[in-house]
Formats: sequence, C-alpha cells, structure tokens
Amino acid sequence: MPFPISPFDESFKTEVLISLKDTSATPTLYKELESTLQWLCRAPTVTSFRINTRKANKELVKNLIQTQNRALGYKIIANSSLSEDIIILKHLKIDISSMNKFPKEVIVDVDCAAALLRGAHIYAPGVMAMVSGTQIGDHVSVYVDLSKKCRKGFLKIYSDDTKVFIGNGLVKMSRDLLFGPDFSPKGIAVEMTEVTSGSPQLGNFLPEGYALLQNLPSIFCVELLSPRRGEKVLDMCAAPGHKTTHIATLMENQGTLIAIDKTPNKVLQLRNTCQVFGAEVLVFQADSTKIFSHSTTSGCIGEGPPFLPETFQRILLDAPCSALGKRPQFRNTTSEKVIRSYVPLQRKLLATAVGLLRPKGRLVYSTCTITLGENEGVVSWALKTFDCLELVKPEKSYGEAGWTGTGLSEEERTKVQRFGPDGQVDSVGFFMACFTKK
Repeated sequence: MPFPISPFDESFKTEVLISLKDTSATPTLYKELESTLQWLCRAPTVTSFRINTRKANKELVKNLIQTQNRALGYKIIANSSLSEDIIILKHLKIDISSMNKFPKEVIVDVDCAAALLRGAHIYAPGVMAMVSGTQIGDHVSVYVDLSKKCRKGFLKIYSDDTKVFIGNGLVKMSRDLLFGPDFSPKGIAVEMTEVTSGSPQLGNFLPEGYALLQNLPSIFCVELLSPRRGEKVLDMCAAPGHKTTHIATLMENQGTLIAIDKTPNKVLQLRNTCQVFGAEVLVFQADSTKIFSHSTTSGCIGEGPPFLPETFQRILLDAPCSALGKRPQFRNTTSEKVIRSYVPLQRKLLATAVGLLRPKGRLVYSTCTITLGENEGVVSWALKTFDCLELVKPEKSYGEAGWTGTGLSEEERTKVQRFGPDGQVDSVGFFMACFTKK
C-alpha cells in the first residue's frame, strides 16, 4: 500500500542499523534494510492459526473456518513442510480501485488501522471521528489518520491529504455512545466487511481454546526449541502465554514447564491463557534477570525462582524488544535511545539463561524486531562471552540468513533466522537463534 508520507523518519535507518557501537553499516546492509522497511509498510498476505491439539484437530478447525467464512475470498494453503497443527489462509488479492467508497466515513488511529488490516473489527477506543448523522446499520468507509491531526470526536469529512482508505464496514455503535460525555465505550464500533489488505474478518467464532491466531515465526521458534515429554523447560518472558501453551502441547503436559513474567497484570493474562488452552504450567511473577542462584538453599523447582545452575533442559527467551517487526506500520517514531535501551536487558536475560541451561541443553533466543543490535548483535556478543555456547543450524529454516555487520561469520549467519521480505512465509518481522550448551 503506498503511503502519502513515510512511516519512518530519515534517521530511522541509522538508528536501526547502528544499535551497537561496533556495528559497521555496509551498502549491502542499507539495501537490505530499505527492502525490509518497504515490506513492513504492507500487511502480511496470510493469516495463520495454531490448533490446540488438546481440544481440537485440524479438520474440525478447518471446517469451522470454512463454515463461518464461506463467502470470503481466501484459500487454505497446503504445505507439507509445515506442522500439521497449522492452518494458513492465503488472502484474496484486492483491486482497491474497484472498492466502493461510501459518503459517510470513519477515521481510526494508526494502531487500530494496523489491526483492521490483519482481520480485526473496529473497537470503540480506536475511533477518532465519525460523520454527524451516522446511524447504527449505516455503511461507512474507513480511513486511517496518518498525520495524527484528527481531533477525537470530529463530526465532518476529514479533509487531510495524508488520510488513507483501508476498507468498508457496518456501524454498530452511534456517535452518542462513542463520544458522549463521561463515557468510556467498549466493544465493536464498526464491523468491517472488507479491507484493502484482503484479510478475512474472522472475529471470535471458534470455541474457546480450539485454536489461536498466531504469527508463523512465533510458532516456528517453539518448534525450534523442540521440547519433549518429561523435560524441565523454562519460558523466561512468557506473557501473554501463546508460546507457553505451544510448549505445553508439544510436551503433552508431561514434565515441568515453568513460565515467568515480571508484571502482575501480564501474569494474570498468562495464567488465563494457560487455563483456556488446558496447559499445565507453573506460573510465577518474577524478574527473569534475577531468577538464577548459586545458593544451595534454593528450594525445589516447583516452588519457583530462584533456580539452581543447570536446572533446565530447554529454555525459551522471547526477549523484550523494540517490536519494530510489526506489520503493517503506518507511523514509527521510535528513537535511537529507546532502541539502544533494550540491548543491556537482553544480554542480562541471556546470561541468566546460560547459567540455568544444562549441558547439551537447548536455548532459543527470539525477538519481534528488525534491529541488528537486538538480534545478530546479541547473538555475536553471546558467542564471544560464553565459550560454552554454539549455534545450532535448524533442521527446517523458513527465514533468511542473518545480516552482516556484527561479527557473525558467514556460517553463523546461516544458522540464525531473520523473517523479512525474502523469506518463505509472509509474516511479521522476527528473529530467532538456537544455542546448545557444550
């Protein structure tokens, strides 16, 4: 989708590339980044579900999807190289010029717009403006306010050259409810009927816990971890619990799975996700940089952190990051200071994971960002810092090789996976690396 203004400031490329002091930005790397930034401006062309095999099976979920969305233009992709627990919907290719545009319009913010292009409906908080006289049941065209100049509650046609048409919908909530005094509306304000990305509007039609809308790289990184029955496994930054439940499924709820998160609200969300998906997980609220202890007085693993050295056979570190891999991106004003702030935390978490990992154990490090410093930079630092670590080449690789510029060798770059415009799957921007401990 062409944008009238760039989502990325001119300095953004440098901030993404030079997020470590020793990074050297080559012309090849700039070319790769330019291609990636253009790709990030577009919505993925597929929607993916991971089936919870403890409650459902692929055929059942596929039938429910087809029954609910019989008239929508998408195709279920058959790919024998992917897990049998994944359903991928290929979106309909849309001719935007042939889409109707209705006289009445709704303006949404950039976060809401990104969700719409991935298959969501418009929830009340995302509505910036609705034309006066709009009634429940009216057909409206939906635009995103790229410049962020639209006033909340604006009641006329929003005349701004930077607004972008993203689809059409049916009004479910009146202006009075959306913008009335002393009222915080919740629920669906506009039910989308079509969007320019071609994504089907799927809604919450599946029975609770049957399947999860999940980006493909998030599924792949748990498969790369390859947890097994009877093992001791740690998910260090686990909320909201999507990857945690996948780990539990692969373990068949046999073994010890520990999930940690630092924030109380996120821990509640994590526990709820595990309950809904029937995942047997020991959930603890803790700072994962402080869960390692040499003390012989540490309790048993089931009592929670701190844990003794070499406790776990598998560790997933889906690290906090600058989250610059989300798609589509309409605006991005992330500063260099913010980008740089994540690397020290990621290193602390990785150092903790190394101490907790058993010899011959497996550690997967992943992020949902595109920066060198948070991805290849952290991997390079880990290999130089910990002689006991070595990279594992994945048996199945759906991503691209890592970027140059951080000291990783050519062979090491082929062992990490970066998800971008040239990968085998069209998903979000993502990075993963798998280590084993000698």
